[in-house]
Amino acid sequence: MRFATFLMAVGLGVGGAASPCAAQSHEIDLSTQALAVPGRTFYIRQVLDGRPVRAGIGTVRRGMANVPQRADLKPTVTLALQALLTQQLPAQPTDQPVLAVVRALHVQEDLTFTTEQATDEVALDFYLLDAQGNAHFAGSTHETVQSKGLETTGRHPRQLAQALQACLVQLAGTDWAAVAAQPGHPVAELPAARPVARQAYPVLTDSVRPAGFYRTFLDFRNNTPVASPALVVVPERVFGKGWGGVSTYTPYLQEPDGRRGAQLRGAWGFSDGRQVYLLHRKRYWQLARQGDTFGFVGPSVADAGAVSTGAVLGGLAGAALASASTSGRPTDYTLSLLTGRVSTLAEDDYVTTPDTVLLHIYCRKSSLGTKPEPVYLNEKLVGQLSENQLLTISYTEHVGEMHLRLGTRKDRELVFQPDFLHPIYVKVVRYPDDETRPPMELVSAQVGTFDLRVIKPRAAGE
Repeated sequence: MRFATFLMAVGLGVGGAASPCAAQSHEIDLSTQALAVPGRTFYIRQVLDGRPVRAGIGTVRRGMANVPQRADLKPTVTLALQALLTQQLPAQPTDQPVLAVVRALHVQEDLTFTTEQATDEVALDFYLLDAQGNAHFAGSTHETVQSKGLETTGRHPRQLAQALQACLVQLAGTDWAAVAAQPGHPVAELPAARPVARQAYPVLTDSVRPAGFYRTFLDFRNNTPVASPALVVVPERVFGKGWGGVSTYTPYLQEPDGRRGAQLRGAWGFSDGRQVYLLHRKRYWQLARQGDTFGFVGPSVADAGAVSTGAVLGGLAGAALASASTSGRPTDYTLSLLTGRVSTLAEDDYVTTPDTVLLHIYCRKSSLGTKPEPVYLNEKLVGQLSENQLLTISYTEHVGEMHLRLGTRKDRELVFQPDFLHPIYVKVVRYPDDETRPPMELVSAQVGTFDLRVIKPRAAGE
């Protein structure tokens, strides 16, 4: 929501409007989206999650105060993508079976005092599956879709589908015979493996850094700048607290006689033959190698909450003042060589999640009989439950979804992705009119703690 909404909501109170949004994640539903891949010769048999951190898919801004809220795919990343791909791109008689490994799937909303920008990115590795179950690398793809508007949260389903479709289209002309000739890999190793293409990015492997400008991020990653005309680079120190030694750089086109010409505009970045520079917030900043990627120090963005409050109190002028007063501080940024996204080290993909999360499974009175029923977690028996009982499990597995089952029916599993940021509460329920639904459901921490306080369950086994 933007400043106009805030002016209408002064009487309601900004803080009160913001608090409900922070309670749980925002679920993005892809089930109504459409995909089209002309000339398709493949179908996606399986989707695996190979992201380094799988807690959420980014951040949206919710409510009148634009409160940051974690976003998730409904019900999980792999299940949502598999369902969409199976429905929209069903297997044809001559199609090749392909496995897709998700390397990045991210949503983001950036604010100014007048608008929002929604960014959705998808990066996938594709593998051809042979008759023996081995996976042969077929290619890496990525796509980013952006749009601006007054309120952009509702755009993410469509934009994620557009990014996914663009990745799939890149696979349409694949020579499958050539792919099958490549070495095979065990499927179980793929999610945790380093992306195959990243190992060969020229910007990481080439010993020479040619001078010139990069029209796009891919030009940078491929180490292929435009060499002519040559550039003249002028540094300018950044002054202020914490900025010691940092400069911005302005590139100019060099005239045939060696004089400085017009300023270079519209380029993603440039190289002076030794160092490389990236355009960020209308200025060029020097990149430094950081392992398998690059980073730089640049200015922070405006605090969304301050901008929102400024809009309430002072309209456009107040929002602008709040934006100026809360931005511009020196901040560490990292460039993703997978997608080209620039992010701070404090953002989702760089947060270290706890090693353990507590899973509380409980049963209220009459949900089950007095006869205990077995509880299975990822096909392992972890305990039994009957009415008024609680089963608490310490869970440490970061790879893949959690498959939870009550009883022996495997078709009624509760499948979800744990986020390792908060305890998980699962309530045993009965659906007498729908035997296809799992007899358990995820509930919020608020509901779970209330239920456990009210029913005072016995620990399983008592």
